[in-house]
Amino acid sequence: MEFKAFKPLVKNLIQYYYFDLVNPTGGYLHIVLDDGNLDDQSIYFCQNECSKNGDTFGYFLATLLREFTEDELQKLYDDDWWGMDD
Repeated sequence: MEFKAFKPLVKNLIQYYYFDLVNPTGGYLHIVLDDGNLDDQSIYFCQNECSKNGDTFGYFLATLLREFTEDELQKLYDDDWWGMDD
């Protein structure tokens, strides 16, 4: 699967994870999505937690987040990627 194709949709997918899949605190991706720990190690940790706990969409989302540079992720995070300020 070509995950780069999903990059333009990442904010929508994060909002879907929060609201439609009822993960208001970021679910197993909490330390990345809510706390802003955007380094590869944090994303891999969260992805592993998703895998261990059957969170397939979270696993997919973590895979997508790994397609971004840390600077790109920081900009998205700073721009309210979870949609709380919309």
